[in-house]
Amino acid sequence: MKAPGSTRRPHRRFAFPILANVFPHYVIDLWFHEAWRPNVPDSEAIIVRYADDFVVGFQYKRYAEQYLRDVRERLARFGLGLHPDKTRLVEFRRFASMNRRQRGVGKPETFDFLGLTHDCTTTR
Repeated sequence: MKAPGSTRRPHRRFAFPILANVFPHYVIDLWFHEAWRPNVPDSEAIIVRYADDFVVGFQYKRYAEQYLRDVRERLARFGLGLHPDKTRLVEFRRFASMNRRQRGVGKPETFDFLGLTHDCTTTR
């Protein structure tokens, strides 16, 4: 059954958002929490995902680099990949501004997630 003037079946409009959340839940969320995260018990790690966008935070850079390699392999197994323009490691922590200034590399980078620009700064 089609809606008048529609070229798509109405049930597809409702099924796609559900499937768009179920598949990443299995491929990314469960894998992170049940398979990947237990391998780094000495570190903090967090994932925030909305539909097919996600941000992962790590206490140590070495785990961020390892996760990036591992998630690329994981997604490739399903014929998926990370967007090259949206995927990068960003120093985003308490002393990022001071550490970057000492290294002479300028202000911390920002990143966009869910329509907001996240900026690692402090105000007093």
